Amino acid sequence: MDAPLLRRAEPRISLKMFVKLSDPVTGAFEITSTINVSCHGARIVTKNLWGTNRDLFVQPIRGSLPSRGRVTHCTTRQDGSYEIGLQLYPNTEDWTRSGKLPSKP
Repeated sequence: MDAPLLRRAEPRISLKMFVKLSDPVTGAFEITSTINVSCHGARIVTKNLWGTNRDLFVQPIRGSLPSRGRVTHCTTRQDGSYEIGLQLYPNTEDWTRSGKLPSKP
């Protein structure tokens, strides 16, 4: 019997927005952009190699307070940059309040 496929709770929306990623422990930060976003996470392009399970703050440049997130995966792109998956906790409504995503029903 085949195992059931794991799926996201909601779709991600393709959206490029500038964000500040920062490490709450070291203070290291980077200004970069998202590829897609949801209330539960984001896929982000980064110049830095952020390790899996690392906790980060992510703050939209045109947004409110930072959200906390955990790096779920990091892959190398052809140009030498990285793509990270960031799971936000607690879930944020910040992306939906910006008017960029539809509100939850």
